[in-house]
Amino acid sequence: MEDKEISQAVIGRLPRYFRYLGELKDAGIERISSQDLSELMKVTASQIRQDFNNFGGFGQQGYGYNVEYLYNEVGKILGLDQQHRFIIVGAGNLGRALGNYINFEKRGFIFCGIFDQNPDLFGKEIRGIKIRPMEEMEAFIRKNDVDIAVLTIPKSGAIAAAEKLVKNGIKAIWNFAHVDLNVPEGIQVENVHLSDSLMKLSYNISKARE
Repeated sequence: MEDKEISQAVIGRLPRYFRYLGELKDAGIERISSQDLSELMKVTASQIRQDFNNFGGFGQQGYGYNVEYLYNEVGKILGLDQQHRFIIVGAGNLGRALGNYINFEKRGFIFCGIFDQNPDLFGKEIRGIKIRPMEEMEAFIRKNDVDIAVLTIPKSGAIAAAEKLVKNGIKAIWNFAHVDLNVPEGIQVENVHLSDSLMKLSYNISKARE
């Protein structure tokens, strides 16, 4: 298959396909049609076929999709057949909560380090990983082949931290800081603004009341 540009909208739907297919696989479902998957996911069957056609289709007319095969193929597209080592920058409430989320490892994301500026936290452990001083972060990244950094510090320090992360070989940043990061081309950034999600809920509640 020739390389082609896949829209972010399609990429954004892939994790949801992966999640639903995983649930079907665990339930012992061997095959499913695009129509049945459509009814389950509340996405049109046409949209599902268009999305999968970006990657070769995967289905057979009159048969539908082999659930386990499609689950594995979507996982490969998402890069989940590889392991990605990640660190957390910021050991506050959010950072510790993310560090305790064991499902990361089930998807191939290996939590290997966490860093903070608060000396009272140094040496405390999250699932066996000790909280280290920020001063040790750069050497740790280089030594441990870290791919991804999760940024959970206040925005006042986020930009400087991101610069250090990129300089030391981080390929992607999962950014929970309330600031836009200016990173070099090729560095992937996924911004997560929790308050934005709440405001979206607020809007939808208000519209439903009208």
